[in-house]
Amino acid sequence: MANSDNLLHPDELLELAIEFVEEGASRGITLRLLGSLAVRAHTEGPGGLLDLLERVPTHDIDYMGYSGDQAAADRYFVEELGYQPDPAVAHSLEYGINRLIYYQQDGPVMVEVFLDQLRMAHTLDFRGRLELDSPTVSLVDLLLTKLQIVQITEKDIKDMIALLAGHELGGGGRDEVDVDYLIRLTSKDWGLYHTAYANLQTLRQWTTSYEVLDLAIREDVTDKVDSILERLEEAQKSPGWILRSLIGTRVKWYEDVGDVHR
Repeated sequence: MANSDNLLHPDELLELAIEFVEEGASRGITLRLLGSLAVRAHTEGPGGLLDLLERVPTHDIDYMGYSGDQAAADRYFVEELGYQPDPAVAHSLEYGINRLIYYQQDGPVMVEVFLDQLRMAHTLDFRGRLELDSPTVSLVDLLLTKLQIVQITEKDIKDMIALLAGHELGGGGRDEVDVDYLIRLTSKDWGLYHTAYANLQTLRQWTTSYEVLDLAIREDVTDKVDSILERLEEAQKSPGWILRSLIGTRVKWYEDVGDVHR
């Protein structure tokens, strides 16, 4: 297990995380950052809004990767860097739960690599999408990893505020949030739509309450949230989406994260 003493400052952890991406690429390993570190990587200055919002810093490094790189990742983190693989997770790979966890020996760093898909409350498929950006997943994918959470936390809200405040909504440029892709996914999957819509409403409410933020920033984020909500509502839905919507919340529309990880 990682040692919790001598934890790295978030900027130091981000520097290390980017180094892993670059060194991995030189070995044919595709790694793209997720989570708060990925948001920080897209934020101007030392954390920017994340620090202003007093976002609790992460002490782990989370990546998306490809299952075809598993052996190369093991060689890099275990044989070259001396990290310890998590034996329970290694065992779970036999049952189709594709993620890797490595612990720094006598150090504070834990590295987690999700392979091909992020299976949480909802499943997001990253196959073919990791080439869209580097060192992080694309902005819309990063936003979706937050919007798919059924039990959203304030930490996730703060990450989404920082993400939306720093980027425009658009059609997929590297520095734009590709709302078209978000709409395509949610218009086929009622469960993901329902969770994302609720989280966007929560995000809007929380954003207006953060008086530490300039009014212009709060208005900018809420305007973007309103735009996404409007597009979610107006988008044409698939026949499967419509049928599932008739059942609604009478049947659970998400996976329990504990069951996914077990």
